[in-house]
Amino acid sequence: MTAPARPTGPRRGALLLLGIVSFLAAAIVMAPASLITPFLNSGGANIQYRDVTGSLWKGEIRGVSTGDVYLGDVGYRLRPMALLAGALSADLTAMDGAAIGAGRVNVHLISQRVSVEDANFAFDLSAVRRYSLFGIPYQGRIETRGAGLVWSRDGCSSASGEIWTDVLDASSKTLVGESLLLAGPASCDGGQIHITLKGGNREGVAEFKISIDQSMTYRVMASVDLGRADLENNLRRLGFEDGDGVLVYDVVGALKGVGS
Repeated sequence: MTAPARPTGPRRGALLLLGIVSFLAAAIVMAPASLITPFLNSGGANIQYRDVTGSLWKGEIRGVSTGDVYLGDVGYRLRPMALLAGALSADLTAMDGAAIGAGRVNVHLISQRVSVEDANFAFDLSAVRRYSLFGIPYQGRIETRGAGLVWSRDGCSSASGEIWTDVLDASSKTLVGESLLLAGPASCDGGQIHITLKGGNREGVAEFKISIDQSMTYRVMASVDLGRADLENNLRRLGFEDGDGVLVYDVVGALKGVGS
């Protein structure tokens, strides 16, 4: 009887790779979810949580908060095949707190980049107490729609998707009896994230240009074009100044997290 031939060359390498992948996949599926806890506060993140359930592959981080902002329960599902490309990848779902939605996060180990794909989240702005807008506490919500982002030590290299918010809607209805919704695209330039939000109603139009650089320094430049002197005076009292035919507002600061 002739013994079966041993695989050689490319076939042997393919079998070896398959064995490694199978082993890693089995290890991820069977490993307890508690193994992810050392990574939750890596890089100086200020994250608190109640407990972690499930496995390393698929589970739930319960009672997540940052500062005094309660984000709720966050479900995750790792994508083991991403390891072949030198990345850690997970699909995330936020369920019952200030953030609700889903998206994918990838950590590229070799290039040291973090990327976000297909992010569709809604965030309750009233949960943010550290910051205010024109001296008024945040209200309403902000949504990311099909958003993507690639971030590294050099800052932003790619951004996409649309940002939508009704942060000024309640104030606009109080002042002029008109709704004001803002929306616009996200992009990158010179390592900075750029978001341009525009909106308007029968009383005027508003534009906000927001930028964030790699040091987490933000800048907000607003311009408002109104047709009523009484409304313009109200905005001047909030800090707006006269520009080239419009009222403008410009502020620079440092992002320190969403909690207080």
